Amino acid sequence: MRFDDLILPVGEYPTGACENKQEWLLMYSRGVPAAVIAAWCRVDVRRVHRTIDKQINRHPEWFDRCWRIHDQPAPARNMRRYVRTREQAWWEHYGDVAAYMRERGGALPAQNDSAEARVLYRWIEAQRRQQDAGTLAQDRVDALDRLGEWIGTRKGDPEKLWTQRLEGVRQFQANTGRYPYYDPDRHPDEKVLAVWLGRQRTWWRKGQLRADRQERLDSHLRGWLGK
Repeated sequence: MRFDDLILPVGEYPTGACENKQEWLLMYSRGVPAAVIAAWCRVDVRRVHRTIDKQINRHPEWFDRCWRIHDQPAPARNMRRYVRTREQAWWEHYGDVAAYMRERGGALPAQNDSAEARVLYRWIEAQRRQQDAGTLAQDRVDALDRLGEWIGTRKGDPEKLWTQRLEGVRQFQANTGRYPYYDPDRHPDEKVLAVWLGRQRTWWRKGQLRADRQERLDSHLRGWLGK
């Protein structure tokens, strides 16, 4: 087969936007910047950023893998490849945030300040989510506390909100005889409870659910893990 045989006639090239968000995420995870993805797929770059942000919210560990690809320069050809551990990567990111804040009089990186600030902002958000879930190691909390007020404005007390969600699921199960499950066509309140319960199950499977929270779930929600 000749190379010319692979070239499509002008009228047969795909037109319109590529709306497949899984392809956007795949390209981003391979190191393609969001702006380039938007150009290739002929979509608004803000949509790509929103899709990436949602994926990060659902899977913070996915962002950790992407960070290494987007943030680190390629090693020189004459140097042995250096593979960082997750612990080393965390402290390097922490150092980047600390340096950024020192240069700006203690100001936290904001999402719209610059490309550099956006990356640092996302990393801090990942730490906030882990702190809310109770899975952020104490030595990391202490280090972040030394930076200043890093938690920012949260939507209420995480512990109080967790307790409210637990009670909401308990009442739902008592009233319906079943646990909530996610369905786009169902009532919004059930979707919220289903997402919350799903996260507890995910943290339990990963061994990241706090012992005190598991005890409360076992006590109040019999069979909450499902089959």
